[in-house]
Amino acid sequence: MFNSTVRRGFVLLASVSLALSSCGRTPAAAPNLSALAAAGEPVINELYYDSPSTDVGTFIELKGPAGASLSGYTLAAFDTAGTQYRTITLSGTIPASGYFVVAQDTTVASRNLVNAGADLNNGAGSLRLLKSTTIIDAVAYGSPTSNKGEGTSAATTGAGSALARVPDGSDTNANSVDFKVQLSTAGAANGGGTGGGGTTTKKVLFDLTKAEDAGNADWRIDGAYSDYATALRGLGYTVSSITGTSITSASLSGASVLVIPEPQNPFSDAERAAIQTFVQNGGGVFMITDHRVSDRNNSGWDSPEVFNGWDGSTPASVSSTYQASLNSDVIFGLNASFNSSFSDPVLTATPVTTHPILNGVSSAGVYVGTSVDVLAGTALMGTGGRTYLAVNSVGSGRVAMWGDSSTFGDNTYSDGSTGTYNNWPNLSNATMGKNIVRWLAKDL
Repeated sequence: MFNSTVRRGFVLLASVSLALSSCGRTPAAAPNLSALAAAGEPVINELYYDSPSTDVGTFIELKGPAGASLSGYTLAAFDTAGTQYRTITLSGTIPASGYFVVAQDTTVASRNLVNAGADLNNGAGSLRLLKSTTIIDAVAYGSPTSNKGEGTSAATTGAGSALARVPDGSDTNANSVDFKVQLSTAGAANGGGTGGGGTTTKKVLFDLTKAEDAGNADWRIDGAYSDYATALRGLGYTVSSITGTSITSASLSGASVLVIPEPQNPFSDAERAAIQTFVQNGGGVFMITDHRVSDRNNSGWDSPEVFNGWDGSTPASVSSTYQASLNSDVIFGLNASFNSSFSDPVLTATPVTTHPILNGVSSAGVYVGTSVDVLAGTALMGTGGRTYLAVNSVGSGRVAMWGDSSTFGDNTYSDGSTGTYNNWPNLSNATMGKNIVRWLAKDL
């Protein structure tokens, strides 16, 4: 928003602005916009215009006084040359939160208005908020040849990141100063984890203590999950592995999220207690399972059994310290179903409800995986009456379980070779994988 309360000269300034635009001339710092809006008007607070792949789930967020009517307001979008290509007519009132979200589609959980026009041009452009013909606020991003924002344009975002005012709602009348690239936060305060090139204090750990790279699997952040790790680092997270043979409270210290991708060896009672305490105290755990009889290291354990506990079959004798393993059905309410096998078909899971994790996600491949029995929590994706993604809140933390490890993998092993887990083409997998971690880290 333009903070100045000076109103005199608006007609003249608006006329000058229109004349300059019609002649193809634009002042470099757009000084003619600095005195237009009165105090108390809403601002354009966040733009999420470039989601991965097919650009679903994009949105425009306004911040303003709770209860203020948006009748008579419009959003005008301009391409890099300054040609208006879209008008969005606003309606309704700003909710008590102070955030009003114009969503491209219904995948945006915090939406207040759905309008397909909220999918703005990627790369470079401008957006203005108008009240009748009065310019209330404006932002330019990228390097448009005709800047219709305030001052120097803000940066452009990479796919999956948003452009947001940081601190939340701040306005110095210079887009390059006010807007930062960060994680999208529709309907919530800005200033969380940053997007490409940014930093955050939050750490994501991938477990490597349970033979996750055994046999023909390679779920390492320097192997088949290297693309996944790179995507998370692009969102600003610190990503590393827990190595050795066990997880302890010390190894989890300072982490926000623990990812456990298809473990092959059981957890001890002490490890389970450390992980349970981690979640109770606010941490997030992402459990990625696979089908039954997926014992990669001939230990007698497959990943559903590691998550749920010993099923009483091979090996013939299991120490009581390991029989319960993670016991995820009891402590987290999510059970990796034993009713699956390698003969299960290749499936495509789709959303069964609305949830922030599903923003921008239309489907994801389940390439011979395990369904999830939701004993407590929420089923998010599934097909054929089965659930393949579910989440739950436990204590102060959060947990998620997905039924197939290869969904987030690429085809490169840590030794540089290629393997059998060439990910089936599915453009939503990267978005879903990032969203799961962001939700677990409470950034979504």
